[in-house]
Amino acid sequence: MSGPIRATDVEQLATASRNGFIENRFFGSAVVVDPEGIIIAGVGDPSAGVYGRSVLKPFQAIASLRCGADLAGEGLALAAGSHIGSPWHQDIAADVLAQAGLSAADLKCSAVYPSSASQVAAAALQMAPIPLERTPLAHNCSGKHAGFLAAMVAAGADPATYLDDDAPIQTEVVRVLEQYCETSITHTGIDGCGAPTPVTTLAALARGFGRLGRAVHDRNAELPAAMVARAMLDYPEAVQGQHRSDTVILESLELFTKTGADGIVAMAAPDGTAVAVSMIDSTHRATHLVALVLLAQYAPDAVALDAMSDVVEHIAPPIYGGNQRVGGIKLSPAVLKLLK
Repeated sequence: MSGPIRATDVEQLATASRNGFIENRFFGSAVVVDPEGIIIAGVGDPSAGVYGRSVLKPFQAIASLRCGADLAGEGLALAAGSHIGSPWHQDIAADVLAQAGLSAADLKCSAVYPSSASQVAAAALQMAPIPLERTPLAHNCSGKHAGFLAAMVAAGADPATYLDDDAPIQTEVVRVLEQYCETSITHTGIDGCGAPTPVTTLAALARGFGRLGRAVHDRNAELPAAMVARAMLDYPEAVQGQHRSDTVILESLELFTKTGADGIVAMAAPDGTAVAVSMIDSTHRATHLVALVLLAQYAPDAVALDAMSDVVEHIAPPIYGGNQRVGGIKLSPAVLKLLK
């Protein structure tokens, strides 16, 4: 790992144009690895260190299973996801906690409202006439935290210490990341939800996702990895939410994908080909488009082109002026050069 990403090491990955005039440029790095984890294409600096943020959640869910957490189905998908805080998502997180003999009071992620105005309205309607209050169950990481807590209970450890670096679940997370991403964890920060978030390279994240992407069909895959991948594909709405990019890609294309905060995403095909993208300006407006197009190029048999156009329209929507379509997001020459 060469250290934190530098502005001089990134390249333009996409642009947004309005009426033929470029109004936004998106800079970052992208990397493609083959099923063996070998880099086969890249833009920018895939060796720079990045916080994987919520892209790490599938690996964290594997660690929770390894520690003995009783996670399956929707609860496992939620543990690996970043949900929008709907009443349905909150109920799943609450069920995971209840099965471990715990409650929302044991969560250490912040108490928040659901992440969208429509979900706030739905939750308020469900609670009426009682005023809607913030709750940690609505936090987009409550599924991960509930999984961590269930793992601590299963391991016979004090659940109150589940976010400590030396807690059994957190040391297992490091082991999972080092194994699947074939890397060494040398730096760990604190994520927005309060959980440890290790630094890896973008290439290491892609390698890890490649292994997860093929876990469902690989007879040699570790059972927890296969369980996580299967749960995310079977319950895509629990991973994020209706009409959200991760859910749409999982549901419509059956590609293994996960978004992280501050402009990072990883995506994998069933054969283990994988892509990781990080935008230096933290935007997600073009991340999924860059990742999906690169994956379609290097794993063409895994991407259903007849469904891809509708997905692209959703993850990189057109730019409108009033009711008129006046522009959109386009890949940069640096990315187009990688397309054969």
